[in-house]
Amino acid sequence: MRISVIVPAYRARDALELCLLSLARQSLDAQHSAEVIVVDDGSADGTDRMVAALPAGLDVRYVYEPRSPASGRARARNLGLARASGDLVVLLDADQVVAPTFLAEHVRAHAEDDDLLVVGRRFQLGDGPVDRERLRYEFSFEALPPVVRGDEREPVLEAFGCELAGLVTGWHYVWACNASVRRSHLVAAGGFDEAFVGWGLEDAELGYRLTRRGLRLRYATEAAVYHLHQEPAAASRHREWRRNLAHFTDVHDDVVVLLQRVFEPAVDPTGQGRSRHECALRFELAARALTGRLRPAPAG
Repeated sequence: MRISVIVPAYRARDALELCLLSLARQSLDAQHSAEVIVVDDGSADGTDRMVAALPAGLDVRYVYEPRSPASGRARARNLGLARASGDLVVLLDADQVVAPTFLAEHVRAHAEDDDLLVVGRRFQLGDGPVDRERLRYEFSFEALPPVVRGDEREPVLEAFGCELAGLVTGWHYVWACNASVRRSHLVAAGGFDEAFVGWGLEDAELGYRLTRRGLRLRYATEAAVYHLHQEPAAASRHREWRRNLAHFTDVHDDVVVLLQRVFEPAVDPTGQGRSRHECALRFELAARALTGRLRPAPAG
């Protein structure tokens, strides 16, 4: 199997370097190979020079797209998809570091079923120093800041006692920072909707369309990414999320899609006293009520 890893990047040179160094250490067997397609979304921070100076051993294709009003993760990923040659597409963000088994775990998840949409775990790293020189020669957790938070989806799965596919709202948790699907399915679905500009929901909308086309969700706990420290959400992100949600609801006449508004208190940087976890529980309960699968609210 040929694997295409698509990584959009915008002004992310330092984080992207760590991501690519970790991808260079993948433990794939001889039956599998990987290419990495970096789509630089108009950066002017030396990303091109960094990619050119990477150690040998990683098949990287660098694509530069000038910045424009149409720029965004959706367009960047589509540009990568257009250049992908792999049977399996792995979606990754520039600010993620992965262990050597990362790609092998995605391959393993797809081994017996071609019609899966696989999402992997995401761990949040703390704000600490990174030993870049060590990562050039080996992958080591000791070179990274400590993990400070686990995957935010898992408490929701635990609360409802099910796998990701068991959530009515499972498509909402398709996060393109760590997901994989057969390239043929992505192409047939038309890729990402490029009307999503800025931050938020372009990956959930793709998950919605793919699951409506019959793909099944699988949560691959061993295919983990480690998210480098990120600043809190800004007001601009909140505005972009609201605009993208409006587009999402315009193109899909489904009340469950509209119910994503319940997450606004968690996205709003001013804070309205409701955690993302509480929003997620409300979202799933409301969706279950609409589909006749309502069960008592989980304890706590």
